[in-house]
Formats: sequence, C-alpha cells, structure tokens
Amino acid sequence: MEEETQQTRSKRIFVNDVDEYSSRNIAQPVKICLLGPPAVGKSTVAKKLCQHYKIHHISIKEMIEEKISQLNEMMSETDSEYVSEEAKAAAQDQLEKMNTSMDMNQGRLAEHEVVDILREKLNSKSCRNQGFVLEDFPKTYKQARTCFSDTDTEEQSLDLMFERSEYNKTITPEHVFVLDASDDFLIKRIQGLPESVAEKMGYTQDEFMARLNKYRHLKAGTMLDFFDHQEIYTEHIEVSADDPEYTDVLKKITEVVGPTPEEQEEENRKREEENGKREDERRQKLAAEAVERKRRQEDELAESAAQYDEWQKNLQVVKQEECELQEAQSYDLRSYLMKYVMSDLSEAMAECCKIKPEDPVDFLAEYILRTNQEEE
Repeated sequence: MEEETQQTRSKRIFVNDVDEYSSRNIAQPVKICLLGPPAVGKSTVAKKLCQHYKIHHISIKEMIEEKISQLNEMMSETDSEYVSEEAKAAAQDQLEKMNTSMDMNQGRLAEHEVVDILREKLNSKSCRNQGFVLEDFPKTYKQARTCFSDTDTEEQSLDLMFERSEYNKTITPEHVFVLDASDDFLIKRIQGLPESVAEKMGYTQDEFMARLNKYRHLKAGTMLDFFDHQEIYTEHIEVSADDPEYTDVLKKITEVVGPTPEEQEEENRKREEENGKREDERRQKLAAEAVERKRRQEDELAESAAQYDEWQKNLQVVKQEECELQEAQSYDLRSYLMKYVMSDLSEAMAECCKIKPEDPVDFLAEYILRTNQEEE
C-alpha cells in the first residue's frame, strides 16, 4: 500500500524528474561519475556535461536539499487523493530521522541515509532512462559498494570487502573520470576567490586544506578500486590554468563517452549522404563504362563493316580484271582457230557429212592430214 502511494505521489511531486531532458532521444543512457579534489572544477564540468548530453546533474548536497523539500511538500499536501495519511506519517518520520542524524553529525547526514537517498535518485525513471552525472561521490570503497553493489556489504567481513561482487548495472556509472590537479594549482585558485564566495563554498584556508588532505588520504586508499574490480576503468584528466573554460577537459570526456544523440544522428546522416554519393558515383561509373563499351562495340562493328565493304570492292575489281583477262585470252584463241583450223576443219566436216563414215573422228583426222600433205 505504501509503495503504491509513493508511486502516486511521485506523479505529482517529483515532476522535476521529467523535465526538459525527457525529450532526449538516446538508445542508452549516459551514466558518468565525476571525481576529484576540492576546487578542481567538478561542478562546472558536471553542469557542462549535463547541458551537452541533456542528462541529470546529481550533487549530494542539492540532492539532500531536494529530498527534504519533497518531504516537506508531502507533509503539507492537503489533498488526500495524492498523498495519504500513511504517506504523510512516513514522510514525517523520515524527515525527523534525517534532522536527528544531521544534528548528531554537525549538519551532515549519516552515510547510510545519503546512500539510500542516492539509490532512490539513481533508480528514478529520469536517471534510468536518460542518464546522469554523479558529482564527487562515492568517496570510499565502502560507499561505492553500498550504493552500487547488489550484495549486502553489512553481512560481509572486511576480508571479502575487496573481492569482486555483482553490481547493479542499471544505476552504476559506466564512465568514471577523475579531474586531477596539483595542490599548488588548487590553492592558488581558491586564493583568487572573493572572501564571501570562499566562505560560502567552504573554501577558507583552513577548511580547504582540511578537505584537500582528506581527499588525498581517501584517494591513497581504495576509492576507485570498486570500479576497477567491476572493469569500469577510470580516466584521469589533468586540469590546468591554460584551460579556464575546461574545453580540453570536456573534449577528452566526450571522446570517451561518445557523441550526443543529435551528433550521432548528424554523423549517421553524413555517413548516409557519403554512402549515397559513393553509390551514385559507382552507378555513374558503371553507366559510363557501359556507354564506353557500347561505343567501342559500335566502332568495332563500323570498322568491320568498312573493312567488309572495302573487301567487296576489291573483290569486284579482281573479278572485273579476271573477266577482262579471259576475254582477251578468248579473242586470241578464236583468231588462231579461225586462221589455222576452222577452214580445214569446216571442209573436213562438210565432207564427213556427205560420206558419213563409221568412224567420223578418224575420218576427220585422216582428211585434214591428207589435205595438209597435198598442200605441201
């Protein structure tokens, strides 16, 4: 019943979870954890990343303030249709526990309560669907394991603390970046802040050095080992005075994380256009090659036809010359026959027709031979 009431309540009060980022078109949410020493610029970089990828910025301080504000709103809600009396009582009980915890810890919330609120935030629909940048948390291995692991660390011994365990992939960051800078660089940076700003941010000389020393001590321990054990490797990025707008830092982070959906869509569009151009060029090349082949075939056919016509002309010339030669040869032969043969042969044939011998050929031969002898 209480779980159902919480879901109903979230539809009305947790409207900030479905904000302008809900229109972000992305297949997989971008989940980033951003760590580093105080005053290195984590908040600035985190906000720029959230603007770039259109995802949610999770700052522990702001998250706790938001949770307290939500609980107060639930307690002040008068419409029982949205918030039941049981839900109001639960909200009041949680708020009292948070206030007690903060009173006992000098204004800070107990670690397990911070983790509970953070897990609730990470499991919200907006963070699960769109992604987030988690700033400056976790600070220790135990915090990381408690927040992201599916195993109850309270039931395990310290000897098993550093063994690899199953973790909740839905809420665990996929990319971990550590902004690094030297102590001298950080100290010079806070010294350049107005005194009022430094006091508001907790960057007075004593406060800052205490926070910096604490960070260096925790870093020397096992703060990042949890991610290493899960094979989520940490990227260290050096921050320098030459990059006041964090342009180089953001470039390095986005190169690792990848493009935004809009950039990916534009890249895909350009790739499709390039592929289309290459395909058009290929088709044009094939068409040009086909035209060239056809032209060569036509040229070859035309050349063959011309050669055939030339051969036919030469053949006609040869035939004409042969006919003329035959006619010339035939004329000389007729002249010869008429002069030396036809007179005697005609006379012999006439005589053969009169006598009609049994062997006319032999008769003709003897007749012509006898006539020639008489003439001699």
